[in-house]
Amino acid sequence: MLDDLSAVFEAPIDSPPDADELVTATMTWHFSPATGSPFWLGKLPGLGFDPTSDVKTVADLALFDTIAVDWSRVPAADLIPRGCLDGRQFGVYESGGTTGAPKRIVDAVCRRRNVEFQSMLLDEQDFPRSTSNEGWLHIGPTGPHVMSKNVGNVAELRGFLRYFVDLDPRWVKKLAAQGRQDEFDRYLGHILDQVADVLASQPIRAISTTPRVLERIVARPDVYRLMKEKVRGIIWGGTSMDGETLRLLEHEAFPDATLAGAYGNTMMGVAPQRTRVEGDPSPCVFRPYFPYTIIEVVDKETGTTPQPVDASGRVKITTMTREQFLPPTLERDVVTRRAPVGGYAGIEVSEVRPDAIAGETITEGVY
Repeated sequence: MLDDLSAVFEAPIDSPPDADELVTATMTWHFSPATGSPFWLGKLPGLGFDPTSDVKTVADLALFDTIAVDWSRVPAADLIPRGCLDGRQFGVYESGGTTGAPKRIVDAVCRRRNVEFQSMLLDEQDFPRSTSNEGWLHIGPTGPHVMSKNVGNVAELRGFLRYFVDLDPRWVKKLAAQGRQDEFDRYLGHILDQVADVLASQPIRAISTTPRVLERIVARPDVYRLMKEKVRGIIWGGTSMDGETLRLLEHEAFPDATLAGAYGNTMMGVAPQRTRVEGDPSPCVFRPYFPYTIIEVVDKETGTTPQPVDASGRVKITTMTREQFLPPTLERDVVTRRAPVGGYAGIEVSEVRPDAIAGETITEGVY
């Protein structure tokens, strides 16, 4: 839609707005009666401050630090901004439930912009495109998970025909948490049977999946042979991966393919792996879609004190688009903060791994 805020919310992908300008636009949009969502307008009287006048900069977002929201209990329809009731079709998407009840968001078109940013970085890394309807196979969550929408969009942007093998992250996490290894193995075998069928019968050139599934593929000769022969682009994400495993996958298991990581979750969107530069302290550094997604790395104990470059800490994320405002929120992940390169204005991160917040139990499974 075109309005006075379009230059901020719909800025060119390679020319993002100033972060403080986006903060001001976000407060104006989400807390104005004509355009805000029922959820945020309902919260307004109890905030203790006026976002439209008191929150003008990224630093001012700290005013939201004491505002706790259980995103698993908010009616999804209440999250849709009134200003977005312009005919766009919203979907409801859920998290994988790693730390409890699934969180929910709504999205119509804004996550596609995040994926366009991801595709731009994939071009920098010579990730393949298709000009003849070759296939992109996603082995991972579909259904209520926004990952399937994101993957579908990036495959479409890059000219691929989309294929899916559905993996239920909640089920595999339950099996892993309960120690039901035999069922866990049989379920993954069922997944790989489907992967083998698609690889054997279709011209698949790109794949997106998790590190654990990639490891299972390498361990199963029939699937590994097909994938090594056909696939020239692999996006991995969903769970953590150490540097040695990444090295083995890149240089020994799939030397003819371009591997690119993607860090993210339902609430923040996708932070793709940026192009490597000489002197990188890590083989995979993730770059958020700044300023629409702002990542902070904070002290694990206080949840507020910023960590210096090359120190580890817990992730705090803020998401600001026309369709979604997520105030600064402490996440489950621990990362290492990295110095940005190439004029990037945000914080880059590496060494992503889950770490339980007090009272929570983390189970990664294969996603």
